Amino acid sequence: MSPYRRGFKSMLPIAPGIIPFGAVMGTVSADAHLSFFQTVSMNLIVFAGAAQLAAVDLMNHQAAVLVVVATGLIINLRFLLYSAALSPIVQNESFFKKFISAFCVTDQSYAVMTAEQDKFKTNHEAVQFYLGSCLCMMIVWQSSVVAGYIFGNFAPKSLSLDYAIPLSFVALLIPTLKNSKYVMVALFSAVVSLLLYKLPFKTGLIATAILGICFAIFLTRKKAAK
Repeated sequence: MSPYRRGFKSMLPIAPGIIPFGAVMGTVSADAHLSFFQTVSMNLIVFAGAAQLAAVDLMNHQAAVLVVVATGLIINLRFLLYSAALSPIVQNESFFKKFISAFCVTDQSYAVMTAEQDKFKTNHEAVQFYLGSCLCMMIVWQSSVVAGYIFGNFAPKSLSLDYAIPLSFVALLIPTLKNSKYVMVALFSAVVSLLLYKLPFKTGLIATAILGICFAIFLTRKKAAK
């Protein structure tokens, strides 16, 4: 089996977890009165589920454009680490493959790549595997968002989707709470977000993210000093 096909196949077990998240994204986009073209364009240009959900929610609440962009950048900061880890693998590939590899970085594709990295004989084989997994991720994500958007248009008006985005982020958050430090940072951020909720232009979200990062750094240094 070719590396492309192995990569594509390796992503299939993760697909069931992607589908409902994509469906929520599509449904919320419809509820926020984004056009089908706008929704699909965001998918193709951004391709970052958590950032897209946050952006749609902020736009739906008339947040300033700068706040929407800054929030997306903060949420996607982790991709800098993923890209840095993948950089040595793609360094000898063409510019086009480097561009596609960078664009398609997701939590899922990085996790699959990391799990299989010791099985590749060459970096080129690893890149082929990675791109195959990315293709599967792209197809599943795009399809589920489109399906969510279409069915969202037919959803009863009485069906409130106000809690869809927060619940999606809670679902993303819970698996990351691996130890007491993560739990403390999550609780700290929750309290700060409540205190700063009424700041204008939704800037409380950015302030909370920055303070949460600072608190995490403080806890890490405190532990290292012991």
